Amino acid sequence: MLGGGHGLASVLRALSNDPAELTVIVTIADDGGSSGELRRRREGPAVGDLRRSLLALTGDEVVLARAFARPLTINRVGRHPLGNLVIRSVADAFGDLGEATAWLGEQLGIAGRVLPATAEAVSLIADAGEVLLHGESAIGAATQEIGNLRFSPESPAVPPAVLEAIARADYVVLAPGSLFTSVLAASAVPDVAAALRAAPARVLWITNLEPDGRETAGMSAADHLAALRRHGVPADEVLYDPAAELHFEPDQLAHEGITEWARPLRGEQSGVHDPALLRTALSDVFGGVANVATISRSQSERLVRNTGY
Repeated sequence: MLGGGHGLASVLRALSNDPAELTVIVTIADDGGSSGELRRRREGPAVGDLRRSLLALTGDEVVLARAFARPLTINRVGRHPLGNLVIRSVADAFGDLGEATAWLGEQLGIAGRVLPATAEAVSLIADAGEVLLHGESAIGAATQEIGNLRFSPESPAVPPAVLEAIARADYVVLAPGSLFTSVLAASAVPDVAAALRAAPARVLWITNLEPDGRETAGMSAADHLAALRRHGVPADEVLYDPAAELHFEPDQLAHEGITEWARPLRGEQSGVHDPALLRTALSDVFGGVANVATISRSQSERLVRNTGY
C-alpha cells in the first residue's frame, strides 16, 4: 500500500485486523508541522506519516502506541510527538530509516512492515503554470493549477525492500489522500512508478471523496486519474463512492479497461472514509479472501469476470 497522511491511515485502520501480509510504503517528503520543524533543525527525512502508519496498524490498546502519539517538549528541539523523535533516534542508531521502522513495528506488535518510499530525504517540486512550487506545504496551499510533480533529488534512491515488496505483491493499493503531496509523493518517485508498471500485481486506486480545498480544487475524479497516468502511475482498478463529489459515471472506467468498484465509503465526517465501510468494500475487491496476498493480476481478472464486476 502506498501513500501518506490521514488517508493512508484510514485504510490501515480498516485493514488492521486483516491477516494479509501488508507492506506500507510511505512518503517522507513532508515539510510541515513537527516533521518540517525537525527537518529544519536537523537534516533528514520527514517521519510524521511513518509514525501515523505505525500507530494505525497498532491500535490504541497498546501502551507504547499511545506514548508515541503524546507530544513532548524538549529544549532546543521544540514540541513534537514522541514517536517522531523515537523514529529519528532509532534511524540514527541503525543508520537506515527502513530498518528503524521495521524494528519499531516489531516492538509495537504490528503484522507487516512500514517502509519509507525513498532511502534519502526528498523534497517535492510542482509546476504550476510558469511558477515552480517548492515543498509539500507550498504545493498543498497552491492556488494555481498544478501540472507535474518532480522530486529533489530528481531520482531519489529507493530502499531495495520497497522494490522487492512491489515485485512480490499480489495486490497494490494506492491509498486516498492529497493527490500531489501524498499519493503521487509516494507512487510517482521514478523507481517506484517503474516498479508499479512492471509488477504483476493489480493496482487498486481508492479515490478521495471530494477535492482538496486548494491542491486539487476544481479537479474531477477523471482529472485525478489523468494525473496518475501523467506521472506514470498505473491503475488497473478503482474503488470510489458513487454518491461522493469525486465519482465516476457508470461504465466510464470500463470503457478505459479499468475495473470499477462503486461502493458506499463516506463516514459521518465530511471527506473522510468510514473504516467499516472501507473494510467491507475492500473485502469485496479482494474477493472475500482472508489473505489479500492471494490474488495475482491474472487471478483477479478471472475473479472479476466470474462475479460480474
